[in-house]
Amino acid sequence: MPESLWRCYWSAWKKSFIYQGVATRQEFWSFIIINLIVFFLIGVGSYFLLVDVMADKTSAGGMALVWAYFIYLPLRTFGPLILLFPFLALGVRRMHDTGKSGWWFGGLMLLEIFILPMSAVLMYYVLRHFLDEVSSQQVVKSFNISASIMVAFALVWLCCKPTKIKYPTSYSDSIN
Repeated sequence: MPESLWRCYWSAWKKSFIYQGVATRQEFWSFIIINLIVFFLIGVGSYFLLVDVMADKTSAGGMALVWAYFIYLPLRTFGPLILLFPFLALGVRRMHDTGKSGWWFGGLMLLEIFILPMSAVLMYYVLRHFLDEVSSQQVVKSFNISASIMVAFALVWLCCKPTKIKYPTSYSDSIN
């Protein structure tokens, strides 16, 4: 039974710290897509308002710096922090819906957030003994990008799997 997009979105926010139960594909992807649209609209709308509308030709560069400092950097810093727990809880519940342990999602998130950055730092310091600084930075950067892309593809693949559980595991899942 398909639910409305907004109902699925708000259901994900209401269950931000609930790691038990299930989350449908629609609930998961509506949360992701609506948040991407919201962040995109905030960024583009504020840039358009500050730089294109408010600034004249001579002050556009300064207003772009103001936009970057007061809008873009806080949005890029605090946005993922605000979305971390709802996204993690939603991903764990999505794994339960596909019949897998929530650690599939949580493990990939731990890999992306903690293990890959630590391994990149270690790799950089080891490579500095064999290569010059610029080459070692390029190798580490390409490693980080390729590893992050692989983790993102794994997360997308896991979250796109069909539902394996036919009935909700608890009463709260059936009423929300």
